[in-house]
Amino acid sequence: MTNLRSTLLRLAVSAALPFAAACGGDETQAPEDHTPVAYTVFVDGIEAPEPVTLTAGETVRVRLEFVNAAGENLDDVEASHFGGLAFEPASLATVARVADHNYQFDVTGGTPGSGVAQVGYGHEEAADEHTLEPFDVTVAAGP
Repeated sequence: MTNLRSTLLRLAVSAALPFAAACGGDETQAPEDHTPVAYTVFVDGIEAPEPVTLTAGETVRVRLEFVNAAGENLDDVEASHFGGLAFEPASLATVARVADHNYQFDVTGGTPGSGVAQVGYGHEEAADEHTLEPFDVTVAAGP
């Protein structure tokens, strides 16, 4: 009788295990395809139209929101992936990555003028595995 009870208990526990494992604290699933095909630029929390306008000497928070070919947002993989942001000409702005936010940057407007910002993406801080279309940037003279 003890063997039968022990066997039944093991069967019950092993049958319940998949259900317990499926009910983790985080119900969201990261997209399987981590290759971005498009992005959206947010400046200080607001979606920015092109050309993105900066002001010389002023710092803004820029966040990139990447999506894959299926249109899935890649924010769930930000901890293991990096966005990159570089201005051309480089004198347009300086860029500093925000600590613990791989898709966010503090950007300070530099020399007034026009150019582009190049966006990259990858598994390392260089974010050079994928290069996406640049966006137009204008830096206006400060007040």
